[in-house]
Amino acid sequence: MSDVPSSPPPARSQAFSGFDRERLFIAFFFAAYFFLIYQLVLILTPFMAPLIAAVMLALVAYPVHRIIHRVVRRPNLAATMTTLLIMFTVVVPLSILIWLLLREAAAVVPVARDWLLSHRDLGAVLVALDLPDPLAALVETLRGYVERFELDLAGIALDTVRQAGNEITRLGASLVAQFFVVLLHLIVLMFTLFFFLRDGPHLVRGVVELVPMEETGKQRVLAGLDRILVAMLRGTVVTASAQGALTGIGLALFGVPFPVLLGFAATFLAVVPFVGASLIWLPAAVYLFVNEQTLAAVGLGIWGLLLVGLIDNVLRPVVIGDHAQLPILLLFLGVLGGIQVYGLIGALISPMVIACVFAFAHIYREQYLARSRTVPGEGDSEGEDTP
Repeated sequence: MSDVPSSPPPARSQAFSGFDRERLFIAFFFAAYFFLIYQLVLILTPFMAPLIAAVMLALVAYPVHRIIHRVVRRPNLAATMTTLLIMFTVVVPLSILIWLLLREAAAVVPVARDWLLSHRDLGAVLVALDLPDPLAALVETLRGYVERFELDLAGIALDTVRQAGNEITRLGASLVAQFFVVLLHLIVLMFTLFFFLRDGPHLVRGVVELVPMEETGKQRVLAGLDRILVAMLRGTVVTASAQGALTGIGLALFGVPFPVLLGFAATFLAVVPFVGASLIWLPAAVYLFVNEQTLAAVGLGIWGLLLVGLIDNVLRPVVIGDHAQLPILLLFLGVLGGIQVYGLIGALISPMVIACVFAFAHIYREQYLARSRTVPGEGDSEGEDTP
């Protein structure tokens, strides 16, 4: 009789022991897994800018790569040809453009500083111009508000110019001092782009398989991300770049100073609703008109209206097709905010973050909100059919 009660406790302890070992293994596995992922992120952080740039270039150029792949029929050769094509049509011209941009920005700072120092009363300068009556009245009204609130616009502009000059000097010196680092980033960009083009579908499938979601949900997320990222990159970025390039070319043709700097500014302003790049070429045309270059002013105005202004309506539907549209105002604010938060790399990160947010919102609306609306109705209909 005394031996009977001693048998159950070992079985219970074995059950708890097995359960604890399973929980301990899961905790250890995921702790080690996330720690290793964290270390991998730290290792890749110095190359985050070229990696993100390679992803964006691969997404934009993938249709061209597919055409090349159909003709060549060899994955390595097709990826090499597409990578070289991108290097000579995008990377090299963009590198030259950045160098010219820094040179022009460094040149415009002392000119703007000297002009502001010699024209402290900006309102008087505008009043002295032979402006049309509506513009002259508007300038007088604004000048009255400036004097009433004692705003030192010239001082604010001088401080801004000084800060911009310091940043440009620092950036230029950093690029020269870290020439080999910049060269290394370009090499990383090209190698990463090659593998993304060659193995892109396999890499995407491998990542999707690790996502802990139902297969239908994963496919919806993937399709939504592809649709919105393509719309953002091929639509907004390509169109804005084309408008900025055409603006810079037009400014150079009609004799406006600093065309590279102003064209670069037009690229960012091209995503502003309704006005876009006209915030650059229209004041430039007014500048030419005020300086009695009437023919050049008219030519730049026609250039801006016919080429820069209409390319948004022509190019955007071609490059986007039936893909989803992103709110261009949110994209513009996101790019500026991303630069403030992450630095220059934020211009690459923030559009992708916005695209991912809209993709997940689209999936949530389709898969969960639609299901929550339809399921009660289905239950009610089944209840009505039940005798």
